[in-house]
Amino acid sequence: MHRETISTLLKERNLKSLRSYVRSLSRSECVELFSEMEEADYAIFFRLLQKDLALDVFESLDPDQQARLIGLMEDPETLHLIESLDPDDQTRLMEELPAKIAKRILAGMKPEDAATVSRLLGYPAGSAGRFMTSRYISADTRSTVGEVLHNLHTSPLRPDEMGVIYAIGKGRIYKGHLTLGSLLKASLDMVIGDLATSPDIFARTADPRIRAAELVAEYDLPAIAILDGENRLVGSITFDDAMDLLEKEGTEDFHKIGSVQDIGMSVKDATISILYKKRLPWLLILVLMNIFSGAGIAYFEETIAAYVVLVLFLPLLIDSGGNAGSQSATLMVRSLATGDVRATDYATLIGREALIALALGVSLAAAVMLLGLFRGGIEIAVVVGLSMTLIVLIGSLMGMTLPFLFDRLGRDPAVASTPLVTSFADITGVLIYFSIATWYLGIGAA
Repeated sequence: MHRETISTLLKERNLKSLRSYVRSLSRSECVELFSEMEEADYAIFFRLLQKDLALDVFESLDPDQQARLIGLMEDPETLHLIESLDPDDQTRLMEELPAKIAKRILAGMKPEDAATVSRLLGYPAGSAGRFMTSRYISADTRSTVGEVLHNLHTSPLRPDEMGVIYAIGKGRIYKGHLTLGSLLKASLDMVIGDLATSPDIFARTADPRIRAAELVAEYDLPAIAILDGENRLVGSITFDDAMDLLEKEGTEDFHKIGSVQDIGMSVKDATISILYKKRLPWLLILVLMNIFSGAGIAYFEETIAAYVVLVLFLPLLIDSGGNAGSQSATLMVRSLATGDVRATDYATLIGREALIALALGVSLAAAVMLLGLFRGGIEIAVVVGLSMTLIVLIGSLMGMTLPFLFDRLGRDPAVASTPLVTSFADITGVLIYFSIATWYLGIGAA
């Protein structure tokens, strides 16, 4: 309803009525509308919002939506909006903006804010240093609880940024953390060094940001300390930022598993053209790969002509190989992403996977041999049984190996997605099946 009303008022350029209507909306309704309206109407709609609501709405938008909005506004307006963001959010926004616009905005920001953002942008893309915030509470280990509580009362930080207090020694060396709850429960004369715990729970600026986010989730902390190479406290990653990142990374992995390029926005926001362009490249690659399957079938034309019944089992066999490979790939991609396994574990895991895949292949072979015996006799039953065992074995090993290979090459293991593994399994399945059939049935033998 809101969308149709605002669309009509925008087309009519009835700004007076539009202003009254817009100012009756809540923040969540405004954010949702930004996802639905045409980009050309972004700036008009946004300028009609009341100042406080406009800031709340801007902070709630995704970085790509913020970047698109800024591209439609003048510098004085954008500076006001950007200054309302936290340093880490400012950094993520700058990453989305074209380089020329980002430099121009940095030049207009307050020197201290620009310096903070420039420092965060100086860390490698995807690192914890680039993702961290400079807004956190730290206290010298020699400080008393009473002193820290007084500092909290006078701190410019928001209450949600005070969930964890980091204990530091001389030279800002990290000594551990304590929660706000434990601080409130302690006597006023206790020193922070006696309350601080878990000095080994932290991430470094060079660590992948996803690893830092996983530590936050693993230990269920309101925030986690980020240290430089000399163990000095330089930043923090909060729980809400960590959860947002894990959700985003999970979405990207699902896209890769489905062989869909990252669309950079929600499906609801994306146009038909964007979705078409993001899905087409991988489909074309997979089509080209599957040509090899057709070539393999054509190569064994003589075998197929002699035993047409073999065609009946072809979809069943190659699908089983693809399914087994997809299971292995999914398990490995997830395990590599969470750090449960590393590239050095490959030798150990490949042997175990071979035993599991062999057991699965033999079990499936027993079932398919009954069908082979019924439809083609004992010879066909043996062919499909042997083929099923080898196809499932090879498919599973392939599904486990590809993620490790991509990880070793420095690429995202999720790229070894289900369609990619399935396509490789289809090609090898055709070759294995008809090679066994040709050999066992004596096709072409003198």
